[in-house]
Amino acid sequence: MTRPVLLPTLLLAGIAALGGGSDAWAQSPGGGRALAPGVKVEVAPAPGSGSAPAAGKVDETALRYYARIGDGERLEAEIARLRALDPTWEPPKDLFAPQPATPGVDESPFWTLVSAGKVAEARAAIAEQRRKSPSWQPSDKLLQELDLAESAGRIRSASDTKRWQDVVDAAAANPEAVACNRLDNAWRLAEAYAELKQADRAFDTYKTIVTSCPKAKERRDTIFKASRYLSPERLRELTALGATANPATGEDYSTVRSAEAELETGRLLERLGDPKAGALSAADLSRVQGIVRDKQDADGAIALGWYFQKRKNFAEAQSWFSQANGWAPSDRAAEGLVLAYNGLGEKAQARAAAAPWKGKSNRVDQALKAVDPPRGPAGGGRGGPQGPSELDRALARQDYAACLAIIRASIARSGPTAALLQQRGWCLLELKRPSEAEAAFVEAQALAAREPAKGGASAGAAAPRTPSAGSLPQTATPAQENAYGQAIARLATGDVAGLTRELPRANMTAVQKAEIRAALMATEANRALEDKRYNDVLRLLDARKELEPEPRNLGILRGWALYNLMRYDEAYAQFKAIDDRLSTEESREGVTTTWKTIYHDW
Repeated sequence: MTRPVLLPTLLLAGIAALGGGSDAWAQSPGGGRALAPGVKVEVAPAPGSGSAPAAGKVDETALRYYARIGDGERLEAEIARLRALDPTWEPPKDLFAPQPATPGVDESPFWTLVSAGKVAEARAAIAEQRRKSPSWQPSDKLLQELDLAESAGRIRSASDTKRWQDVVDAAAANPEAVACNRLDNAWRLAEAYAELKQADRAFDTYKTIVTSCPKAKERRDTIFKASRYLSPERLRELTALGATANPATGEDYSTVRSAEAELETGRLLERLGDPKAGALSAADLSRVQGIVRDKQDADGAIALGWYFQKRKNFAEAQSWFSQANGWAPSDRAAEGLVLAYNGLGEKAQARAAAAPWKGKSNRVDQALKAVDPPRGPAGGGRGGPQGPSELDRALARQDYAACLAIIRASIARSGPTAALLQQRGWCLLELKRPSEAEAAFVEAQALAAREPAKGGASAGAAAPRTPSAGSLPQTATPAQENAYGQAIARLATGDVAGLTRELPRANMTAVQKAEIRAALMATEANRALEDKRYNDVLRLLDARKELEPEPRNLGILRGWALYNLMRYDEAYAQFKAIDDRLSTEESREGVTTTWKTIYHDW
């Protein structure tokens, strides 16, 4: 049975604010060099003018190498490690002074290879040097660093291939490989325990990180990582420890507390949209409302609007949809407003809310049918002044399974019509049955050609995608609606090549074609990312932005394209902007990965 591994505290996390070159070091008054707030090394006035540090107490080989190449992150970690070994030790005063040449072999080339992660090449170079100089032995510190780098590599490899027990064994063999300055490996160890169903060990590993690693951001990111595996109760315990244990000077641990709040908000927002989750408690509802207001989060406001709409609290629903529309106008917010006003009996207000989107958005046009129900077969087939039909009510509450049942019964009773078949296509699309939906639109098109011409637009339901708010309003004919529905269905089935080829000749409005073209570009951008054509990803996304604002999921895609092009600062800014708006696991992963890459966390 594998023994438990506790994360050591010998190595502290690197200096995120420092770069890799020697120009990153700042000369401080009085002849010292500042590493970070509270960390200062005195520099001797000239080589040889001061006494050398006591020999044999600690091995300063790596320390001097990191000072020579200006690697601030590893230098600070090595200083912390040596102090942990010997609390009386202080960094030598001549650390940054030029070192006199010493007889023997220069180990710098080997350290350079290790620093670059080229462990096998370093081993081979050492072996070659020993062949040339049989009496030479590499320093103990160099061999230790090689062992450490190999252990870290084994942990990453085992984790990437989901060999969880191998992760635990590799960490047990070299605990320093999961120290604070190799935080990603420590996270992988905790994940391995969780995947092995060893929940207590996973918790203990996360606990050691948030109580030992000093940086607030590292503790905050650990809370996010742990949220995948820990219960809310244990996560709260972990957050309390991370926000209070072993505080470091200059660190603001309020961000650790805010991580818990963000996670709780995410859970509550998910529950808002889950019809099986039931009503939120008064405390939970008040909490999520406060956070949505503080963040001015339009998506969260829309989620709250639907939560109240489905409970027939139309006044609260109208308030939240209005708030969302004020923060970020969209047809999704307008759709909710139309239905909320209609629930309140304020039909004039509902029409006014729909006006900016009428003819531009299928979802808003569909919502208007609850305000002014269509007559004839699609509305129930009875004629005369009457309220919303059974089908209209099903569409208003977004019950698409009921939509299909009602249409099926209507066709069995009175026969098919083009409008009913088209509506069936939209409901099938909402239920993610695109092949059947395409067939319904084709059938509707054929039947419409045989029916007498009728004025007005067809009874299309909400489409999965929305045209640009800047497009000119155009009312689609029934034939154009059917062609548009077929295109949406073909997109869902993956017929990108055929749809791209036929789009210029398709019988659709300019707005509909622009929407399909934007969707095609998004699909191609996803494929380009899979094919590692990262410049093509950016080209396609830039072109798409000319047609429509970029949604969150494509913003994440853009971030990964920038990351893989090694434009790390731009990638970090992209992920951070998305994460600040609404923090989710995918946005946090982007922020964490780019941050670690920028600051050389290996």
